[in-house]
This record gives sequence, structure tokens and C-alpha cells, in this order.
Amino acid sequence: MLEAITEAVANKGYADASVADVIEIAGVSRRTFYEQFRDKEDCFLTAYDVLSDRLIEAMTVVSATKSSGPSRRRAQIEKFIAVLAHEPLSARVFMVDVLGAGSRALVAREAVNARFALAVLGSTVPAVQRAMIVGAVNAVIVGKLLEGLPEDLPKMTGALCTFIEGAIRI
Repeated sequence: MLEAITEAVANKGYADASVADVIEIAGVSRRTFYEQFRDKEDCFLTAYDVLSDRLIEAMTVVSATKSSGPSRRRAQIEKFIAVLAHEPLSARVFMVDVLGAGSRALVAREAVNARFALAVLGSTVPAVQRAMIVGAVNAVIVGKLLEGLPEDLPKMTGALCTFIEGAIRI
């Protein structure tokens, strides 16, 4: 059902996606849905958590063989961008639709942004600086996704990495 909520929200937006859409896509009964989730929001937030964990784990795995510093950060950003470009529906939900999914989703997003920032930038970069860097990176990615151009994301990796390294030194 998590894939189904992702598909429904990616196609219709959070506000217009319904439990009926999810159960139709998933091929399950309404009863089965409500045995797993309280409501659409609960299903969405669960999918968001799973997507977030998967992205951060992928970034952690790819960077495990790199020493800390620019090469490690670049590997993490490349992986993050590659996953988003390869999974445009998930990217849309993870980066764009979460913004319109209510206050609980925004709180979850802030927690994910903090985890992402810590994974990429480490604790030596002050928290406010980490938040600013992640906010800027998110804004650029959201812009491309809103343009319907997820395939352009990998072309931005170099510029994003250059920005991150410069912002760390500020």
C-alpha cells in the first residue's frame, strides 16, 4: 500500500488523492487498508518515513568507503540525486507533495532534513548552517521536479556539490 499511496499522491497531489485511489491501485479492500492505517495521512507519513530511511541508508552505504570531506559528500549527493532521478514518482512525493500534506508531514520533513544534513555535513557544521544548506539544495531540486524534469537532476550534481562546499566555508 505504500507504493500505492506514493503513486496516488504523485499522480493527483496529496489533497486530491484518496483512500479509494490507494486501495484501487494496491488491489486491496478498504478493510485491509484500515487494518494497517488510521487514514490517508497515516499511510502517507509511513510511506514518507520508508522513502526517507531508504534514501538516507543508500547515501550512508555509498559513502562508507570514502573518507570524510568533499569526496564523501559528493558521493552522498550523487547517490541522493541518482535515486530521485531514477524514481521520479517517489521524488515527487518525497520532495514536493510532502509540502502540502499538513503539519505532521512538515514536522516529519524537518526531521528528515536534519538527518540528511547531519549525514552529509556532519556535526562540525553548525545546525543552522546545515539547515540553510539543505534548504537551498531542496529548493533547487523541487524546482526541477515542478518543471517535470527529474532527468535533469544528475546534471546539477556538480553545481550542488560546489555550492555545499562553499557554504560550509562561510
